[in-house]
Amino acid sequence: MAGLAGLMGWLGLVPWAVLLLALLIQWNDFGRVLEGQRNKVFDFYQNAAPRPYVDAGVRYVDVDEESIRRIGQWPWPRTTLATLTRNLQESRVGVISWDMVFPEADRTSPPSIARSLPDAAEWQATREQLESLPDNDAVFAQALKETPSVVGFILGAADTGRTPILKAGVARVGDPDSSLLEAVQGFSGATVPLDLLQQAAPGTGAFNAITDDDGIIRRVPLFVALVNRGKSEIYPGLALETLRVAIGSATGTYPTIQVKMAGGGGELAVGQPNRVISVKVGPFVIPSTSDGQMWVHFTTDQPSRRIPAWKVLEKPGALGDLEGAAIYVGTSAAGLLDLRTTPMRIDTPGVELHVQALEQMLLGHYLGRPDWSDGAELGFALALGLLVLLSINRVPVFWIAAVALVAVVFAVGVSWWAFTEQRWLLDPVAPSLNIALVFAAASIVKFMRTETERRTVRDAFAQYLPPDVVNEIALDPSRLRLGGDTRELSIMFCDIRGFTPIAESFRSDPQGLTRLINRVLTPLSRDVLQHQGTIDKYIGDCVMAFWNAPLDIEDHPLHACDCALAMQDSLAALNNELTGEGFFEKHPVSPIAVTVGINTGICVVGNMGSDLRFDYSALGDAVNLSARIQSFAGNYGFPLVVGEDTVTRVSGKFAFLELDFLAVKGRATPTYLYALMGHAHVAETKTFQDLEAALKALFAAFRSRDWPGAQAAIARGRTLAGAPAEIFDTYEERIQHFMYEPPPDGWDGSWSARDK
Repeated sequence: MAGLAGLMGWLGLVPWAVLLLALLIQWNDFGRVLEGQRNKVFDFYQNAAPRPYVDAGVRYVDVDEESIRRIGQWPWPRTTLATLTRNLQESRVGVISWDMVFPEADRTSPPSIARSLPDAAEWQATREQLESLPDNDAVFAQALKETPSVVGFILGAADTGRTPILKAGVARVGDPDSSLLEAVQGFSGATVPLDLLQQAAPGTGAFNAITDDDGIIRRVPLFVALVNRGKSEIYPGLALETLRVAIGSATGTYPTIQVKMAGGGGELAVGQPNRVISVKVGPFVIPSTSDGQMWVHFTTDQPSRRIPAWKVLEKPGALGDLEGAAIYVGTSAAGLLDLRTTPMRIDTPGVELHVQALEQMLLGHYLGRPDWSDGAELGFALALGLLVLLSINRVPVFWIAAVALVAVVFAVGVSWWAFTEQRWLLDPVAPSLNIALVFAAASIVKFMRTETERRTVRDAFAQYLPPDVVNEIALDPSRLRLGGDTRELSIMFCDIRGFTPIAESFRSDPQGLTRLINRVLTPLSRDVLQHQGTIDKYIGDCVMAFWNAPLDIEDHPLHACDCALAMQDSLAALNNELTGEGFFEKHPVSPIAVTVGINTGICVVGNMGSDLRFDYSALGDAVNLSARIQSFAGNYGFPLVVGEDTVTRVSGKFAFLELDFLAVKGRATPTYLYALMGHAHVAETKTFQDLEAALKALFAAFRSRDWPGAQAAIARGRTLAGAPAEIFDTYEERIQHFMYEPPPDGWDGSWSARDK
């Protein structure tokens, strides 16, 4: 007892250790797990309270699907882009920024076409005439030169051998040891426009969009760095460069970009000189993250921002008042792959990131995490943790739980208020999690101490009462133990046939594929439930189900077979719906079909998994065999394949065709496989009887090593109406194999599968 008391004394230190560990994790955020959760909260805030849209005079010309249909396949000739530029210039826009890159010469340029003509005398005049025409890139460059414009480039890992031309002047203010190059995101390569275009445009900017670990874009870079072949350079992001050129267009003087680093203008470096504080361009001061990015506070979709490109080209007079506007040129066409995931949408056109960032700059509307936020969050967690630890042994646990709950609500409330009123991003997750962990640790230790005391009392009572009676006094959690019961189950695996071409037809529409799979799995799952089955799990496009657990089901093999037949009817109805909707015209794939494997046998069923997480599932040889049966169904051309143990249990109630005597990989004992053709009355049809006779003749010859006789039976079988070619193809391959490698003496007629 003294040893147990000593252990309880040491356990009292555990909550304090949990508090220290939680604070350490909050401060360092190992693996950036807390940052990911914090971002999800901020995403919720963005959706709940998006930035109110205020027209700041920022638009984007959208190369959308309709524009491509009207103007022609992308990329368009540079002369078309020059026309677009001049049409916008005639509307007296303030700046045109290109959220796209032009790394190669225009192949439709007359000189380029001239060089592609045959080197023959009859083409000489045509070649000379084409060479005398203006170069498309030169025409576009002239339009850029005459317009306040910014051409975009993108930095990445691939070194193309070319670098962007820096047009902006960048000045740094801060600690003498600070380095903007060390602070911002660096890349080793760049994809840039033609030098002719870069030299013509007054500005060049990077349109990189840096995603978080979850693939969502929440910030846009104000600066990026190119570190390549011993040379380093800092470049402004597209939104920042657009602002600089817009100011220069309006004032006649392009301003220098001033970067305030830690240690400058009263900002303390505190051991971190390589930290960006803010960026100033003309009269605009833009708060920055420490690595030179800007948080984007997204609005809801605003159609007024968007101008279809075809309208600029075909109806420039109908564009409305664009005088002084900042115009981006980008694309929302899905085929051009410039759709990004943001907190608001999974398919945001990439150009909108820069549009919304520039709007915030012009409006002075910014999100940000104040410098003091990390310290305040840590201090709040520490104060509440100490309150919990110092009071846990003095007041009832439910009062401490109430305090902890109020603290969590307070943290979330302050975070929401800070977002909506101050546009501060304060994290409620880490402090709340720390409080919860400390409370849980302290409560568990207190519970263990209480249980120790109760155990002492139980041991004392055990001297006077039977042990079974004493045990019934305590709460019994055995229903949630790992393990399960051994019982006979009927197991089904159902898999969508030909899923790869279906998925490929949805390559540009993954959400559409998800909707289709849901439409297929929903009726199949409904059939399982209506036939008293249990859905074990979904494995991609496969459904696993079983019968006779957790409740006893009489004649469970019969229910499984009935379910398989019902699935065929459900798929027929679904295919009729899809045909009526024009699905197969848009997606040239075969009608939706499944292969089903059913087997019956002894399994273990219950809670399977680990102490951390478990699921109600089934394990055993019968489960594995059912999965193998389903995987082999395609070899026979029959969608519903059943093992012999199931067939034996439902004899006379369904029409079965013998298909194989097979030893699946990893299993030495062969088993007979049967095709489920329908209910018993199907066996009375001539089609069934003819096919059954053909297969019996084939199996008799095959298992007696009469290869010519088996081949003759195959030839007769192929002439039968409705006979699938796959089963005869399968046996022809086996015959060819055995003709070169005869089966051993004592062969039982089975086939040993080499793969799963």
